[in-house]
Amino acid sequence: MDWKDIAGAVGKVAGAVGPLLGGPVGMAVSIGSQIAGALGVGDSPDEVMAELQNNPEAALKLQQWAHEERQQIRDNQVRLQELDHEQEKARLKDVQNARFEHRDHWMPSLLTIALFVLFSGISIALFKLSIPDGNRDLVVYLAGQVTGFVGTAIAFWLGASKQPGQAAKPVTPDKWGFKWK
Repeated sequence: MDWKDIAGAVGKVAGAVGPLLGGPVGMAVSIGSQIAGALGVGDSPDEVMAELQNNPEAALKLQQWAHEERQQIRDNQVRLQELDHEQEKARLKDVQNARFEHRDHWMPSLLTIALFVLFSGISIALFKLSIPDGNRDLVVYLAGQVTGFVGTAIAFWLGASKQPGQAAKPVTPDKWGFKWK
């Protein structure tokens, strides 16, 4: 006898478990072994079938086992969602901390200026210079990357990545030319 042969009998007792015995061999053997363990018999389809036919309490044990398995799956799904939520909270806390720590730092300004200069240089070069055929794909790829970086930098200054309520600061001259207040 095979696990697929007893799938119908098991399905009558524990509806969600029966179809699993009719599936792929590895899964059927695994589920069958778990059923046998729940019933307290050997790992063979013959012993499981004999137990279901001869012991009226075996059906109750099998239903209880199926219920516990479903509950364990639900609990694990809830736990996975909780872990995802905790991970997202940690990521958001990290982003907020980075925004807070660097809100008045000179580096975002310098990076924006450097990216804009690089973007301008690439744009001028694309119109003024002849690009060899072998390098066209690489140049287009690099120009696209730099364009994306410039867009991100502009979004930062326009407020897409700034904290809510953090308005633009007035600019006043300092010894290098400008200073944020």
